[in-house]
Amino acid sequence: MNLIHQLVSRPDSLLARKLKGPMADWDLHALLLRRLDILLAGGNWQRAGGKGQRPKPIELPDGPGRGGRPARVKPSGDDIARRLRNLGLIPAGTTD
Repeated sequence: MNLIHQLVSRPDSLLARKLKGPMADWDLHALLLRRLDILLAGGNWQRAGGKGQRPKPIELPDGPGRGGRPARVKPSGDDIARRLRNLGLIPAGTTD
């Protein structure tokens, strides 16, 4: 188990590349620095009175932020009712 954890934590390993995809090179420090850059640029833009172009965030290598997956479809009313019945929040047999 320790060996698997070490293989995943190394961004140059094939296992990490397979599991994390294009985000394998981005560690926690890089993501936090990206967030700081976005916040500082936005704060400076606001203090300048919103003059000039609004700062754009640094793009992540995985594209739109969903890892290339399509947007999820909203659940239907029947699906929500079934889930609530399974949780016991509405009585079984009650249908609208």
